Amino acid sequence: MPLIGPEFGIKGIMAIETLETDYLIVGAGAMGMAFADEVLARDKNADIIMVDRHARAGGHWNDAYAYVKLHQPAAFYGVNSEDLGPGGSALVTGTEVLAYYERVLEKLKATGRLRFFFKSEYIGEGTIRSLVESESEFKVQVRKKVVDASYMKVEVPSTRPPVYEVAEGVWLEAPNALPHLADAPEGYVIVGSGKTGIDAVLFLLGQGVSPQRIQWIMPNDAWLLDRARLAPGNIAKGLLQMGAFADAETLEELFTALESAGNVLRLDGNVWPTKYRCATVSEEELHQLRRIENVIRQGRVVRIQAESIELEKGTIPTGPTTLHVDCTADGLAKREVRPVFEGAQITLQSVSMCQQVFSASVIGYVETRFSDEKLMNEICQVVPHPERSKDFVLSSVLTNQNVTRWLKEFPRWLLGSRLSISHHEGILKLLIAAFRTRKAMADSNENLKRLVEREFPEDEFLGFLK
Repeated sequence: MPLIGPEFGIKGIMAIETLETDYLIVGAGAMGMAFADEVLARDKNADIIMVDRHARAGGHWNDAYAYVKLHQPAAFYGVNSEDLGPGGSALVTGTEVLAYYERVLEKLKATGRLRFFFKSEYIGEGTIRSLVESESEFKVQVRKKVVDASYMKVEVPSTRPPVYEVAEGVWLEAPNALPHLADAPEGYVIVGSGKTGIDAVLFLLGQGVSPQRIQWIMPNDAWLLDRARLAPGNIAKGLLQMGAFADAETLEELFTALESAGNVLRLDGNVWPTKYRCATVSEEELHQLRRIENVIRQGRVVRIQAESIELEKGTIPTGPTTLHVDCTADGLAKREVRPVFEGAQITLQSVSMCQQVFSASVIGYVETRFSDEKLMNEICQVVPHPERSKDFVLSSVLTNQNVTRWLKEFPRWLLGSRLSISHHEGILKLLIAAFRTRKAMADSNENLKRLVEREFPEDEFLGFLK
């Protein structure tokens, strides 16, 4: 059977009229790879075809800026069958992530049960079309399911134009351009305050750029996670702080308690954040970010003119020698919730807050073990990616509900999965923490439900609360 990919080229595809497979996975990014790895490991008869528009595995990592790093420990990122990084709290670079996915792909290919078609797209109805050969198109007969691993639509600034108007002559670049500048600008304007904006600011400061030369347009302040709290060995400690969830009567009380305990951080102690997007920072990174004094909090950019930047709540000056860095892509936008399992379709979505690759592995495991669709969707209750502060509460409740169900249905797999944070804690530590906090955890879940229902009765996700 001819294969299509960067090392095979397109030769031979015209001879293919029909292919057959068990699973057609659309998207070879982090979630698609985690799902494929789990299915191939659990079902020794499963056959998979993967399709991706990129030339290699890794999804958005192929488009990211050169200085990108994981914002979480590599110990629980990637796929279950292959370690990433040296372990512990270590992070890895984007280059290391891409090399990792190359290794994983080679290992999965070696099973003889994975075929991949890169620089290709799935156009529906079992049809795959090449992006490099206009006449290459063929059909795939799927015996089991089509898996949409691209539904989350991860975006980076280099893959789409700005969402605001940009006048001719304005110096605007994606963050990818920063390591390759031939001339130093007189100043920098960082547009966007999410993970990409944070990375761009830290890169410039790390290169010796004076904080006074950097303006940071921050439409909204967001709560940040202390990355140290995610390090293997610290999760059990977090369970011992469940009282914050059990005792808070308002959203403000909840975040005040979490901040006092050091679980969440904010850039400016005088500004109350209204967003939460799972971004993490270290204490040293937060110290560096606070060196930027010229933070513009006047809403989103509407348009950039030659001499001015128009924002939703005001206008600030700029000029032709100022470099504007567009960091506004919504890396993980909130999508409409779909059933994960829906007939012959699987739609990969998060079932654990801020843990997309782990979520994909859970879905892969459930697909290979269970057959009742209603039960499978109950086990894999979708956890929408949080954006607002109140989404943190909803996502926490939904995640807790899922984890409680998983501990009942497949505790051994959950504690044995390297993508599961709990795997890196040690069973004894987890059991002790769970025993000490069993009442607080139950009280916390009930209180969070009351908190959501009391303060946000109109919220669209109340129907998910059990």
